Amino acid sequence: MLVLPKHSVRHALTVATCTVLSSSISVVSFAEEEVSDLSKIGLSTFYYAEEGRVSVNTTHVAIENDLGDDAFLRANIIYDTITGASPNGRIIPAETNGGSIPFTSASGFSISINDNGSAGKRWLTEFTDKRAALDLSLEKPITRTLKGVIEGNYSSENDFTSYGVAGTISWDRNQRNTTLTSGLAILRESVTPASGTPLGLGVSNCNDTVPVLPEWENCNVTSTRFGFGRKRMFDGMIGVTQVVNQRTITQLNYSLGVSLGYLTDPYKLISVVDNSIDGEEVMILYEKRPDRRTRHSLYWKTVSQLSEKKIVDFSYRYFWDDWGITSHTFDYKYRYDYEPKSYFQPHFRLNVQSGADFFQRAIDSSITSLPQYASADYRLGKLSTYSIGLKYGHELGVNGSFAVRAEYIRQSYSEVDLPDMKALVYQGAFTFKFK
Repeated sequence: MLVLPKHSVRHALTVATCTVLSSSISVVSFAEEEVSDLSKIGLSTFYYAEEGRVSVNTTHVAIENDLGDDAFLRANIIYDTITGASPNGRIIPAETNGGSIPFTSASGFSISINDNGSAGKRWLTEFTDKRAALDLSLEKPITRTLKGVIEGNYSSENDFTSYGVAGTISWDRNQRNTTLTSGLAILRESVTPASGTPLGLGVSNCNDTVPVLPEWENCNVTSTRFGFGRKRMFDGMIGVTQVVNQRTITQLNYSLGVSLGYLTDPYKLISVVDNSIDGEEVMILYEKRPDRRTRHSLYWKTVSQLSEKKIVDFSYRYFWDDWGITSHTFDYKYRYDYEPKSYFQPHFRLNVQSGADFFQRAIDSSITSLPQYASADYRLGKLSTYSIGLKYGHELGVNGSFAVRAEYIRQSYSEVDLPDMKALVYQGAFTFKFK
């Protein structure tokens, strides 16, 4: 009887568990390979391009050193270049509007966003950014049935810094057919826009000819600025992994996270519109989000070997938080080994998300007081995303392998007047094992 490589699949699920606690780092894992006494080095290039919007180029080096006695030291070095334009929250103007609105982009460059109707695309903010990240982890047995993983990561951009630590403990039970896992992660982030961090719902710009709320009578008084915008995130996870039979292994995790501090995006805006003159934008405010967020998620993953050449990998994630957002994510992979050393792996992913309680496309200028919180960030609105792709992998002799993949992504919005986002992803990865 064909037996599913238990150690390999167990390691794949362990990696999935750990990355729940370190989602700030995009890890290229060696999870699909059977763990051996060889050390490994991997090089990956990643290209992501949205139609008319953002593009990302990523170079990633992953190193795994076998320390012996089932102990491993891993390092991930990542460098990103991000360019393009991202929706900033402003309404898409009517063709009759005109003019130019000055704005400072995320990278600190003063630019002018054209306001010439649909052609001007004032609802997009151009930016250029670079990110460098380092992730280090140590996996080591504590006893025969107890294993620990500790991890530290650091990430830096032009205006953003993030660092954190994480740890997981795995306990094998029932002749290693059941594994109980728990983990904790702490992350600190700070953002420092070039022109200072704006106060939420402060004025960015407005039209002097249109009076609005009394506190906005002087349009020359823009938002108060302060230095760093800091936040802290605490995440905990408990889970169980179960060998169902010789071909199937499954995992269930529950995660709880709390974010505290400056959770507002300093580059996102919200329009104030005058509905008496066809919804004309009369003022631009900075968004404001609550300073606390509690997040929950349930994650279920199953890997099953259908035959000698076929493996299915299915996962489902349910997410909810106290901002009113819920989401359902389905992910399906089907691996077919059409040759002893080569495989194809089609992939399909679907995500459906509800909107935050404080999400609104714009603020009506006739209101008598501001809402406590307001955001027009499409990422907090009702949306659906699907991706479909194909991966090809091939072993190069005994110690090498490479894989390439391509995906198409499409995101649709129910509460914002944005066109659908379409994106393409290309990735190539090479892994070499050595003594």
